Amino acid sequence: MFLVVLGVILLIVAAVAPAQLAEGAAHARSQVRKICGVLGVLLLIGGVLASSYISVPAGYRGVLLQFGAVNGVLDEGAHFVLPFAQTVDLMEVRTQKTEAEAAASSKDLQVVKTDVAINFHVNPVTLGKLYRDVGPDYADRIISPAVQETLKAVTARYTAEELIRRREQVKTEVDDTLAARLLAYNIIVEPNGVSLKNFDFSQEFNNAIEQKQVAQQNSEKQKYILAQADLEAQTAVTTAKGEAEANRIKAQALNTQGGQKVLAREWITKWDGHLPQVQTGAGGGTIIDLKSLLSDTPTKGQ
Repeated sequence: MFLVVLGVILLIVAAVAPAQLAEGAAHARSQVRKICGVLGVLLLIGGVLASSYISVPAGYRGVLLQFGAVNGVLDEGAHFVLPFAQTVDLMEVRTQKTEAEAAASSKDLQVVKTDVAINFHVNPVTLGKLYRDVGPDYADRIISPAVQETLKAVTARYTAEELIRRREQVKTEVDDTLAARLLAYNIIVEPNGVSLKNFDFSQEFNNAIEQKQVAQQNSEKQKYILAQADLEAQTAVTTAKGEAEANRIKAQALNTQGGQKVLAREWITKWDGHLPQVQTGAGGGTIIDLKSLLSDTPTKGQ
């Protein structure tokens, strides 16, 4: 366009040059006119050719506009258009990424904020329809509102704790719902193209979660203490039962086998190997430690 304007200016200069140079030589006037005329024509032709040539880079499509109306889509490569009548608006069809911040309420009415990242691409075949129906700013007019509505719809089906515990399930629902919404506008979400970066809750909710975790830890600790006490009690009961059973067996043995034999066996078991000086048996006999008596007898002549 600049070349066209410059060429027109030179042609005007060539036309008015003779009048401005009336007092000069005729040859000089003729040369100036020719030079300005030639340059003007060349610049005009160059400007027209330049404005009619368009190059569509890789990963893009060119929406052809004729007097402002969509008149087709140009593929990658070089193209010629009608100057002044046709223009081309480049649109990217490669995978793109957009991010949005969404706020919603959970099933238990907790305010949830999350950052959503979406990988998507525009269908090249239907790019003209998207441009005609929505325009080049489709990301702001279609994708961002769709993210907001999708997050609100999905989040409302889960409590705040479920959003944390079932994060993958929530992500899958958001992915499927958002993909269906955008497909209606020929915007294709890539497989697993939705990423939920985080869930932000109110400070009150975070404090409640922390208190709950502390309470659960204390409860587990108390359960452990009670379990240990119960185990010790069971051990004591088992020991007491064992001792009672042993005493019962001993008592039964005293009754059935003769108590004296059992007592004698116990006396022998506990005997330390030293005989008492005097011991009276059950039959009236007496056991005397003669060795101790002899050691206590005074020697003759003393």
